[in-house]
Amino acid sequence: MEFRIMIVDDDKAIRRILAGIIENHSLGEIVGEACDGEEAEKKIITLNPDIVLMDLLLPAKDGIEVIKEVRNRGAGTHFIMISQVEDQDMITRAYESGIEFFIHKPINVTETINVISKVEEIIKLKATFQRIKETVAGAGVSDTGQVKKQEMTKVDFLLADLGILGEAGSEDIKVLIENYERVKKNTGNLQEIYHFLQEYYETTDRKKSSDLKAIEMRIRRAISKAMGNIASMGMEDYDSEQFLRYASILFEFKEVKKQMDFLRGKASEGGKINVKKFLEGIAFLCRT
Repeated sequence: MEFRIMIVDDDKAIRRILAGIIENHSLGEIVGEACDGEEAEKKIITLNPDIVLMDLLLPAKDGIEVIKEVRNRGAGTHFIMISQVEDQDMITRAYESGIEFFIHKPINVTETINVISKVEEIIKLKATFQRIKETVAGAGVSDTGQVKKQEMTKVDFLLADLGILGEAGSEDIKVLIENYERVKKNTGNLQEIYHFLQEYYETTDRKKSSDLKAIEMRIRRAISKAMGNIASMGMEDYDSEQFLRYASILFEFKEVKKQMDFLRGKASEGGKINVKKFLEGIAFLCRT
């Protein structure tokens, strides 16, 4: 699925920077740009993009007014606010108007990639929920089948919340969580966990490479991306309950702080992941 993205900012240089990030990291197709609120409103209604990167302070109409107006007209677009404003009342108003996240100025490449990716994961998750809902509504499902759907939905939700639902390794993680009791009982170290997945893929119709190194790299990449996303979340709101919960349950908190320092340019290397702790944490969160 290629996401349709629109950029709204009165600064041409900012629009160019954001467009470059989106194109260079294959985050979606840029379907339009606007430099003021009135132009933005007309184009959003006409183009109906999936995501709009919206400057808060715009000529003619500010970003909050534009979002409220297009929301009132039924637009299903997801909004990311771009701003250097730090006034908490205005930020609160922006969230109340319907934005998903903030990207702070000056533009940071890592933050921009993480925020856009997370919104795209949310869109994918909503589509998944809708498909599940339609499937359950359209066909008779056994009680056992319903329980499994609910379990898979919880895993999907957590992976989407971490911004990794679209990662190749998320499928491996889902298999492990769906079979967690068996994995926990029959494996004692990471290599045995990877061997479990290898055997699973070789004996089922799940089309996935069963090469041990490929399995390990997929999982590690997904978990590393999750840590980066959580670190970015902490940089935005260090005291948020969501950040504190994920940082301590899924990772070593000190490693997340190292990752935050790395993203800020204060450290030469980021935090280290612990694959077993992450899997145990995901399994725990699925049970709560």
